[in-house]
Amino acid sequence: MKITEPTDDKRGTILINHWQCGVPVTHGPVLTPFLLMLSGLAAVGVGLAVLRFFSPLGPFSAMNDVYAWGIWKTFNVMTLTALGSGPLALGMAAWVFNRQKLHVVMRTALVSGFLFYATGLIALGFDVGRPWNFYSALMPWRWNSESAMLEISICMPLYCSVFLSFEILPLILERVYYTGGEQSRVLLSRIAPIIRKAYPFVIIGAYVIPLMHQSSLGGLLLLAGTKINPLWQSPVMPLLYLIAAVFCGLGFTIFLLMIVCLRYARTLDAAILAELANLLSGACFVFITVRIIDLIWRQQLRAAFAFDKMSLLFLFESAMILGPAVALRFRRIRETPRALLNMSAVACLGGMLYRFIPTSIAYMPLRSTTYFPSAPELVMAAGYIALGSVAFVLAVNYFAVLPCEASTWDHTFRPFGWPTKAATSPIVMPTSPTVVQERAI
Repeated sequence: MKITEPTDDKRGTILINHWQCGVPVTHGPVLTPFLLMLSGLAAVGVGLAVLRFFSPLGPFSAMNDVYAWGIWKTFNVMTLTALGSGPLALGMAAWVFNRQKLHVVMRTALVSGFLFYATGLIALGFDVGRPWNFYSALMPWRWNSESAMLEISICMPLYCSVFLSFEILPLILERVYYTGGEQSRVLLSRIAPIIRKAYPFVIIGAYVIPLMHQSSLGGLLLLAGTKINPLWQSPVMPLLYLIAAVFCGLGFTIFLLMIVCLRYARTLDAAILAELANLLSGACFVFITVRIIDLIWRQQLRAAFAFDKMSLLFLFESAMILGPAVALRFRRIRETPRALLNMSAVACLGGMLYRFIPTSIAYMPLRSTTYFPSAPELVMAAGYIALGSVAFVLAVNYFAVLPCEASTWDHTFRPFGWPTKAATSPIVMPTSPTVVQERAI
């Protein structure tokens, strides 16, 4: 039976998350030379991954019995998932600490976070070697309750396939709403109340699940014991891994917003960037404080200033986190685009180093065995990153991912209808239906 009930909701206000106002890119070609280059790299990386799937592991990896994780877990999982923690960091700030202005950039963080996790899980699917056995994760009676990987292997796919997917669902529904006919709008008007009722519960899971698995990644390294240098091996490593994920997510969101908006000649609200920079600085300070207290408690502070190989590596990594923390306390730095871009990039690199070093560089097994990724491993890792980048470029071109102009953002929209102060003048909604329809599906 056809749905023919009329609806006069031309603004799409019934759609959940419509208050997170965004617009797609509506000018310029989509298939640029840079995008084609990334697509080629992604094709080569995925092609090698498929060949590895049907081939013995030896020709495609330099892994050994001592370094059995290779680059896939040490870099793809331990390191890159920190950059994909933007939804966690911004979501906690916006929902828990009521920083409502951050909702306007939430979509960019959600899409980038989803793509980081999705490509990481694809990489792990090839890394595991027997993905056809993954259905066992759906059978609790087959779980190995003594495995440190159990919580990670359950939480990461659950977070990406359920919670992050649900949070980015409004982007797809909006495109259907604005580009579809009256029948599509009536159908969406019927299912939107169901989505709204489920949304508060999804929000809870969307922050509890990543809090669990981000800290579990640090807890996993506790099993290595004395094989990891004491400057990194610590009982508070789960907490430090979680804090590192928070400031990496914030830093990468700032970096991504500025790069993408520069590429597509879009303006950004300076107040929102300053708010993100302020949160980034605070998270970096919390990380450094916890780490110093931990070193003092474990009597390792002297080793941090021994100026040997590991000490210099530790100081360099800490300086990359402390530097942006201090610099971003100055208003002039926060309001200077180039300085803000550089500081966010440095903070991300510092956090990535902290999460990568104990898995590889500061990992000191008893046997004198070394590991360096083989050429196919490096190409495959680069291919996964390129695949996520291509998907993000396509998303910002065809979906309302990038934030609208700050002056047109409708602050009157709230997800659960909580009371707000009366506005002195009406705020004009952005012309989302018009700009979305400028590009056909």
